[in-house]
Amino acid sequence: MGKPHRARQSQAEKSAAMQRRLCEATLETLAEVGYEKLSTSLVCEKAGVSRGAMTHHFSSRNALFAAAFAHLLTQWRNEREAYVSSLKPGETMSIAEQTEYLWKRVFATPSYVASLELMLAARMDDSLGQSLRAILGEWRDVRDTLLIKALGGDPNDAASLQFLRLNSCMLRGIAVHMSFDDNESERETLLQAWRDFLEANSDRLPWHAAKKPPHET
Repeated sequence: MGKPHRARQSQAEKSAAMQRRLCEATLETLAEVGYEKLSTSLVCEKAGVSRGAMTHHFSSRNALFAAAFAHLLTQWRNEREAYVSSLKPGETMSIAEQTEYLWKRVFATPSYVASLELMLAARMDDSLGQSLRAILGEWRDVRDTLLIKALGGDPNDAASLQFLRLNSCMLRGIAVHMSFDDNESERETLLQAWRDFLEANSDRLPWHAAKKPPHET
């Protein structure tokens, strides 16, 4: 039997594949060496491509960083949408379950460390900051809607939005601390303390309180 026929990639598909490769190499390199030590040479080496191939697709370091950031957020969006769509009609998740999911799939990953490196670098680079804030702003709206719906809440409820962002801030703080002090025992202690708080106060959270009759609030 002959070898199975493989469809040839179009030029657009090849270009998109190369851009993904470079974006993923950028995120991996950021997580490994940090923003200050990152060089385009390291990214090219990680991706296994020439510098010319990189500059053909990205005209500057900031263009590469913005594309890598957008690539990561697209991954998060796809994973989040798939996770939420896996819930059965009428089924919701608890805030503790959602927090555990977010920690394992986002905050505890090397990719999240890479995103922190970029966001911190953007503080001192206005051009990079403008690009990242625009990408992040679009993602934040999608993220909040998906997470609140999964909890059975109203995406337009300000109190629910506020608490979700508080939850993200708590996990972000633990992730930042663990990025330079990887004490597994302490990390688990902090995470468990937060889980315990969420479970103990679950009935008082905005999306539950809004559903209670007035005499129960």
